[in-house]
Amino acid sequence: MLAGGLLLGSAALQAPVPVLARSVHLAPHVPSTVVSGTLEGAGPVPFRVPVKEGQQLNIQCHSRKSGIYFFVKDQSGSMVYDSAVSPQPDRWTGEVSSAGLYTVGVYQKRSPVHLHKGQTAFFRLHVAVNND
Repeated sequence: MLAGGLLLGSAALQAPVPVLARSVHLAPHVPSTVVSGTLEGAGPVPFRVPVKEGQQLNIQCHSRKSGIYFFVKDQSGSMVYDSAVSPQPDRWTGEVSSAGLYTVGVYQKRSPVHLHKGQTAFFRLHVAVNND
C-alpha cells in the first residue's frame, strides 16, 4: 500500500510533457494552407513552417474566442513577432531573414480571473509562404 502511494505521489510531481510542434506542409505550387487546433489551458500549440531566405511569411489566426494570440520565432528560437502586443493581433506578414524552420505558436492570454484549467478554444491558422 505504501509503495503504491509513493508511486502515485511521484507521478503527480512530474513536470508536464512539452507539446510537440506539428509540421506545416505546403504542396508544390500551392503557397498556402490552413491548419487548425484546439487550445487547452495556457500552453501554446506550436507549428513548424519551412521557409527560405527572402520569402514572405504570412500568418492569419482566427478564433471565435477573445484572448487568442500567436507568436513567430525564427529558426534559432528568437522571437520575431508576438500578436498580443500588436495593433493587428490576428495577422502578420514578414520577410524571412534566413532559411530554416520557423515556429508559429498559438496561445491563450487571459487574466488570472478568467483563466480556468481546461478552458478550450478552437482556432484556425492560415499560413502562406510567398517568394515576393
